[in-house]
Amino acid sequence: MNTRRLNATTLVLYGFVGLMSLIVLLPVIYMIMAAFKTRTSMFVSPLALPESLSFETFERAWGVGVGGFMVNSLLVTFLSVVVIVIVSGMAAYALSQMRGWVGQAIYLMIVAGFAIPVQAVLVPVFQIMSGAGLLNSRLALVLPYAAYGIPFTVILFYAFFLDFPKELEEAARLDGCSRFQAFVRVILPLSGPAIASAAIFQSVFIWNEFILALLVLTRRGLKTLPVGILDLQGEFTSDWPAVLAGLTLATLPLLILFVLAQKYFVRSLAGLGK
Repeated sequence: MNTRRLNATTLVLYGFVGLMSLIVLLPVIYMIMAAFKTRTSMFVSPLALPESLSFETFERAWGVGVGGFMVNSLLVTFLSVVVIVIVSGMAAYALSQMRGWVGQAIYLMIVAGFAIPVQAVLVPVFQIMSGAGLLNSRLALVLPYAAYGIPFTVILFYAFFLDFPKELEEAARLDGCSRFQAFVRVILPLSGPAIASAAIFQSVFIWNEFILALLVLTRRGLKTLPVGILDLQGEFTSDWPAVLAGLTLATLPLLILFVLAQKYFVRSLAGLGK
């Protein structure tokens, strides 16, 4: 009887997860399908299958400069993630070594920083970047992205370092390593799952971020992919098949990243990178 109840519960859970997955995947499937349509069929029969697998829409999207926009997004994402991982790793390690109310107070302030939404600080960030003369530069994105990504990543690393075996660090210290050398040579090489988890989470956010990139980048050659795709929209008409083709191309790097690091992503959901 208990086995039957367990099987019924499992079926219901799997059915619910399958339904939710289908709801999430339907827009993605439609985006890919519509990317192969013509402008006419897009509006005449929006739910019908494309008449042919022509890559003309992808050529139009690439001709607008999607390739250059993708390179800009890759560069901004890579630089931001590198800064986030390095700064957050050192901060979380130092925080994990602190005892008493001081460490707890700093940790709570970091958690409070993570709770502040990006949209709430857009105007101050824009004014700071403008006053510093960084508008229309990649630093105008890298610095805010890193500042916003560090609190969450510190929390992730902090949870990992709290359970890190102290014996390994003590052995490195006995061998003559300083605390910084032990961190670089012992702790970081063994923190691969936490680093990969942080890199995945931050890459997804930075790659898809739109509002700040729209505000601080007006020079065409520096636009990131979410902002650059807007060039496929006109004042009165829009090339929607080309827009969806550009969005399809924009999802490919994230899909590749997820396929290559999916086991770390699953670990991050199950236990904060452990």
